[in-house]
Amino acid sequence: MLRHNRSVRLLEVARLVDSSRHAGSPPPSRTRAEDAADTIAAAGRKLAPGTRLGSRDELRVMCGVSVGTLHEALRLLQSTGEVTVRPGPGGGVFVGERSALARLLRDVREPSVTDPDFRQTARILSALAPLLIDDAIAACADHERRRTIEAGLHALSTAPGRRLQNVVRASLEMFATLVSLSSDALLRAIAGYVVRTQIDQLADIDEPVDPHWRPIVDAHLSAVTTMVSAILDGDAGLAIAARSAPGFRELFAAVATGRDRTGHGLGAGSSEPSSASVGTRPPAT
Repeated sequence: MLRHNRSVRLLEVARLVDSSRHAGSPPPSRTRAEDAADTIAAAGRKLAPGTRLGSRDELRVMCGVSVGTLHEALRLLQSTGEVTVRPGPGGGVFVGERSALARLLRDVREPSVTDPDFRQTARILSALAPLLIDDAIAACADHERRRTIEAGLHALSTAPGRRLQNVVRASLEMFATLVSLSSDALLRAIAGYVVRTQIDQLADIDEPVDPHWRPIVDAHLSAVTTMVSAILDGDAGLAIAARSAPGFRELFAAVATGRDRTGHGLGAGSSEPSSASVGTRPPAT
């Protein structure tokens, strides 16, 4: 059951990642069959289910592909139910029934969100956090891996300096350290992709840690310290609570809303920085 729940969570997060692709990131390489499948699927969305799209040869000409490439494109579309293929007289390729699976895979191919902000990516990382915390605690059984976490915590306490960009980078570096300790390749890949979208946006953060930002930064670093210290102590409950604390989340919420650029607070429902709801612990040594 635990393994099933972990798989379900990863699939949910993978969906969030695909819907939040960064416009500035290089697109993944695509095959001609995938492009042809997109063309056929786009034509099908304009028609009612059961409508004939054309013969195989007509679709091949429309897409400008070979017979083999069209065969692969139709195989992709049939696997999701987006089209059906009927042989013989009166046959051809027909629009499939509308389905949740077809809509999901269409969103993967044609993501509707192309420029995710820190709030969106922070939401995905929050969904990943329990899995990463579990894996990090398991990794602490290895002396060298434990020392890696301790070194990351020490770097977090000394790195930020006076610039907000340094604070955000140091926090992401600590998170990346925890990600690297997971033995789950899929989990590492998803988390790595999301962290990359946040790193891509660091260049736009150039404010100093001024009096507006200081309470938010201090609360965030306090919550991160509590989370990592709890991981080192094997306390998953406290680590997850610290990761969910307002003090942890508010830094990224403030970055997303551009609080200090406008001077108008953190956005709807929040006008002042809040402190972490979990008590702090001294950094592990």
